[in-house]
Order: sequence, then structure tokens, then C-alpha cells
Amino acid sequence: MKKNMSKKLQRFLAATVEYSFYLFVFLLPWQTKLIIRSAETNFTEISIYVSHLLLLIVLIVFFAWQLKRKVDSEPISPLWISLAALELSILISFFFASDQLLAFYHYLLVLMGIGLFYIIRAGTISYSYEESQFSTSKIIGSLFLSIFFQASLGIYQFLMQFSPANKFLGLAVRNADITGASVVETVSGRWLRAYGGLDHPNILGGVLAISLIITAYLLAERKMIRSKTEAATSLLLFIFYFIALTALFFTFSRGSWLAYVTGLLVLLAILIYNSDRWMLGRYLALIFFSVVMLFIVAFPYRDLAFARTAGAWQGQGRLEQKSLDERGSYVTQAGSLIRECWIFGAGAGNYTQTIEERDIVKQEAWFYQPVHNSFLLLFAQSGILSLVSFLAFLYFLIRKDRRAVYSGAVLAALVILMIFDHWLISLPFGLIFLFLVLGLL
Repeated sequence: MKKNMSKKLQRFLAATVEYSFYLFVFLLPWQTKLIIRSAETNFTEISIYVSHLLLLIVLIVFFAWQLKRKVDSEPISPLWISLAALELSILISFFFASDQLLAFYHYLLVLMGIGLFYIIRAGTISYSYEESQFSTSKIIGSLFLSIFFQASLGIYQFLMQFSPANKFLGLAVRNADITGASVVETVSGRWLRAYGGLDHPNILGGVLAISLIITAYLLAERKMIRSKTEAATSLLLFIFYFIALTALFFTFSRGSWLAYVTGLLVLLAILIYNSDRWMLGRYLALIFFSVVMLFIVAFPYRDLAFARTAGAWQGQGRLEQKSLDERGSYVTQAGSLIRECWIFGAGAGNYTQTIEERDIVKQEAWFYQPVHNSFLLLFAQSGILSLVSFLAFLYFLIRKDRRAVYSGAVLAALVILMIFDHWLISLPFGLIFLFLVLGLL
């Protein structure tokens, strides 16, 4: 009797942990938080997010479960050695930070990200004598459900040119007339870009680009529909894909557009290499309908798209030219900081604060931004070891430890996002999202 009760309790706890994890994945894109130390920018703020608390609980219970489970000892792979080196380099940078509390906060975020990567990798493995703890399909489903709401909100924001505030969802009031709002400026006026529930349109665009690439593969691999459940799943994936694609356009995020196209091209190359004609045919059909859908959505706003792409490179558009000039100056700032702190870095999370401290003529807080390149930002904050170990981690992940067919396509998109933006390293959401996606590869 006691053994039966014990087994029931174990099953209950396992189910609780499992669905708590899926809830964490769903809540991750929402910015509901308790501010511990306020700041003028998100880069120096210290906050506790609801999703992070849930992840922390799941991590504690999962590792306790792992300690009880008997496993055969295995040699430590280069993947985990490189990840340990990354963690160590970020810890070392703590001792060189001017704001050590902020550095410790970012170190904890990295630890949580590594823990998240581990439980996805370990928790989705099926052992011969027990079931896996988590389902990859349910993890992706939870993420897509949350992103569907984010995409829908982003479409609403662009079409209405307004977004109301909601403190419980972490939403601020946004419209094109507010100073600092991300907009596209043309002769027709200022147009608010789609944010969703995130801090910037580029973040929403990046999340959508990654999700669209995974969805494209999932749709292409469905060769036969044998039940109503499979038919419903396919229909939901199609709806999600085209809603997310519309929202991606309305973010007007050039880096995200490039990441999406790059990911699709790499996925096309993978499917051609695998020589699966049926899947390749479905994939090409999806690409065709994507182009048609984008044309329908983009045609009424073609002047905005031109301003964000060709117009920017031709020197047309005040805001676009300003953005390109600022990105150049950020690279120069990063290069200067790296030359001074190339061994240990300026401290995790301390980039903007260090730049401000070294500026003779003080500017407004919003003036100090991270370099729009995650690799340079990681180098500047945590030193050469962090950059080398992170690149080695990505190499071993994609060459030896990848599990999904779409891994190369998603990683290519992530690299594009990291080359042209900083949020995957600079912001709490970005760090956790990065390790979540890497865990699925």
C-alpha cells in the first residue's frame, strides 16, 4: 500500500514538474516582473521575472530527481567542457566589474540558462527503463502558443498604431508620438513598429524568425495525416505560421527578416542534401505561399518596407540613416573597450555602465546602448575566453550533438541575429530564450 502511494506521489510530482516547465516556456515571452533595483534603462535594471521563478523551481526539483536516478558514468563531452569554460569566464568577469551586483545578476541568469539547456537535453532523452521527463513537441507547442499571442498583439499594435499599458503583462503604453518609440518614418508620417509584449520590435522579430523556421520544417515533414488530431495540428501550424509571418513583417526588423530568409535557405539546402523529394516539394510549396502572403501584406506598406531596406542604404530616411550611423559608433566604442579589457572583460552586464563611466561628456541614459553585435558584446563584457568558449560550444553543438534536422537552419538564423543585435546577450529574456532554443537543437 505504501509503495503504491509512493509511486502515485512520484507520478504526481513528475507531472507537476513537467507541466510547470511547459508553463514556464509559455510565460517566458511575457515581461511580468518585480523590479528589485530600478534603472533608467533595461540594461542596468535588476528584476525578478515570474517565468524565472518558475524555472528556478523546476531546476531545483529536476536536479533533485536526477540525483536519485541511477545512470552510467559517461565521459564529459567537449560540448559541456566549452559550456563550463563559458560559465567560468563570466564568473571571473564579476571580479572586474564596476557594478558587481549587476554582474552577479547576469551571472545567475547565465547559470539558469545553462541549467535550462541541460534539463531540455537530459529531460527529453528516453531511457530503457523509464520515460523521458519532458516532451520536445510539448515544449515547442507551449512556446508557439505564447508566441501566437505575441504575434497577434504585434499585428494589433501596428494596425491600431497604439498599444495600451498592462502592468500584469509587463506592457507599456506605446504609440508613434512617444519619444523613444521604435518607428518607421516616411513622407506619410511616423509608423509604430510591432512590439508584441517584448521590449523592442527587433526582439519580437527575432523570436518570430526562429519560430517560423521551426514551423516550416514541421509543416514540411508531415507526409500523411491519419487522424483528426494530426489534421487539427497541421491546421493550427498553418494558422500560426501565417500569423507569425504577418507579425514579422510588421516588426520592420531588418536583422530578423535576414535571419528568417537565411534560415529558410539553409533549411532548403538541408532538405536537398537529405534527398527527400516529398518533404522538399511540400517545403517549396510553403515557400511559394509565404512569398504570396508577404506580397499581399506588404504591398499596402511598400513605402515603409523600402524605407527600412533600400532607402536606408541609399541614404534616404532620417531615422534609418541615424540608426546605421549609431551602429557604426557602437562598434567603435566596443573596439576601444575590448582593447582595454580583452582578457577578463568589463564585467557581465556592465557594458553600458562602463561606457557611461568612461565618457567625459555625460549624456542621457538612453544614449548609452550595447554594441549591436552579441559576439562583440560578450567579448567586451567577459573577455576572450568567453567568446572562444561560446563559439566552441556552438561548434560542438551543431557538429556532434545536434538532434533536430532543423538545427543548422535555426543556428544560422541565431548567428545572423547575434551579428546584427545584442538582446540575446544583453537582456534577461534574450539569455534565457537563447539557451531554450539551443536546447531544442
